[in-house]
Amino acid sequence: MGLGDIRYDHVIAATEEFRRLGRDTFLQTYGFGRARSYEIVLDGLRYDSKAIAGVAHGYATGDFLRAADFSGGAATVARCLRELGFVVETGEPSRDRAALLACLRKLKVSRGPGTPAPSRHQPLSLLWAISRAADERPRLTPWPTFRDEVGPLLVEFGLPNAKATPEYPFWHLQGSGLWEVRGIPAELTKKMPNTRTFNEHHPQAGFTAETADLLRDPVTRLDAIATICETYLEDVDRQALFARTGLSGYTTAGGLLNPSGEESGGAAMDEHGRATGPAPRREATRSVIVRDEALARKVKELEDNRCQICGTTLRHLNRPYSQAAHIRGLGSPHHGPDELQNLLCLCANCHVLFDGLEIYVDSDGLVRGTRGDRAPRPLRRDPRHPVDEAHIAYHRTLCDLHARTPGAG
Repeated sequence: MGLGDIRYDHVIAATEEFRRLGRDTFLQTYGFGRARSYEIVLDGLRYDSKAIAGVAHGYATGDFLRAADFSGGAATVARCLRELGFVVETGEPSRDRAALLACLRKLKVSRGPGTPAPSRHQPLSLLWAISRAADERPRLTPWPTFRDEVGPLLVEFGLPNAKATPEYPFWHLQGSGLWEVRGIPAELTKKMPNTRTFNEHHPQAGFTAETADLLRDPVTRLDAIATICETYLEDVDRQALFARTGLSGYTTAGGLLNPSGEESGGAAMDEHGRATGPAPRREATRSVIVRDEALARKVKELEDNRCQICGTTLRHLNRPYSQAAHIRGLGSPHHGPDELQNLLCLCANCHVLFDGLEIYVDSDGLVRGTRGDRAPRPLRRDPRHPVDEAHIAYHRTLCDLHARTPGAG
């Protein structure tokens, strides 16, 4: 199945045919049933993801795929469509997502002697596992890998004076209903096996298939991270924690460079500290997201190159200058769509603040500072410029996730 042949315009053509024929006729014509999980959400309408992908493949290659032709599951199709910039959600997102978040809030965490604080072992292990899910790494992890990676994490971010025992979350997370352990003989599972048993049998553990499927959705994944942090890790430095758990992508809304992570080194200096030659260069190969420049021009034209937050109109080279800012970032881990509803027209300063999670738009459409140090002001919106409230809410959740970290306020 060559899903790699599909392009954005092929998917759009398939959705147009879907609307023209109607759902039932479209699905019957191309041999599909109704989607049981993933659906494309476009302009307020929902489309069956596999059916759309199969017909889009026909537009791309002349070979229209039917349900039986798909070797990968619905999640594979969803991932392909998201990479093309489409919003893909589960068919019943509210119920599934709510059940997942409810389980995360009710983890059976232990409490050490003399302290009312819940153990952080399970929450930290879950964040580590969510990071693997975001990177599309294998769902199940061998015990030695879990031990060697999660163990130091428990030392660094666990409760003070708490003993790091990675074997406990490895096994006891099964009580959440979100986790499974494989590879231990049934006769040894009546009670928690000791580390010697783990070392001898090399079990694997990780999210259940159903949980992993839910966490492939970027919105659900962010909600899960926020729930874990707010419930169990309120006073932990989120910046440091996310850097250590592989979730550093959640520290910005876009692709801001981290100054502390830039490579050092520059031109040679003379005795007076002046450069003796041009700045050094190095060859690099990068994979970059291709943005729709027509959309960027469109949002700037609609807003007349005036920042929707501060109202500033900049000029550069004697011409109006503004930036098209994605509300929900295009790249990993956010996987936002490149669409007009996901764009704001901002000045360079407000763009940096917005991507850096320093400002957000509240549910009333007011722009506020995450540190409470800005007077609220309304987000300007041209009537011809639709903005998807779901993207605004996603960005707001990111901001809220970092607003209460130590030293943030």
